[in-house]
Parts: sequence; structure tokens; C-alpha cells
Amino acid sequence: MRVTVTLDPQVAEWARESADRQNRSLSSVINAALRTTLVHDSLTALVIEEEAELAAAYDDVRLTQAAENDVGGAA
Repeated sequence: MRVTVTLDPQVAEWARESADRQNRSLSSVINAALRTTLVHDSLTALVIEEEAELAAAYDDVRLTQAAENDVGGAA
């Protein structure tokens, strides 16, 4: 699919400069920026369940403690 986009002149200049610095095409820089924004927006729209978040945090703490114990036991 091909989409034509009209950019504000200042935004177009920033995008061109970014593309030049990265040795990439203007369209690849714009595509990457759009993908990043869409992913960010979709992730920020996710509903986080408090119980699941707490369970995940607890699992992280247990894994960290287990790793520390393994390192301490190996020393």
C-alpha cells in the first residue's frame, strides 16, 4: 500500500536531516517514526491489571533473589 503524506516544512526538514545523518531514505525514516509512534500508542492504551502487575513484580523480585543466591553460593 502506498500513502502520500504532506509534512509541515519544518518537520520535513527535520526528517530529511535525520535521514541524511543515518544514511537512510526519507521514507524509511518516516516509516520508522510512524511505527514507533503506533507501537507506543498501542502500548500506552493497554489496561494494566493491578493484581497481574503485582504478581509480575513479585516474580521479578524472586528471580533476582534466586540469582543473587546462586552467585553468592558459587563464590
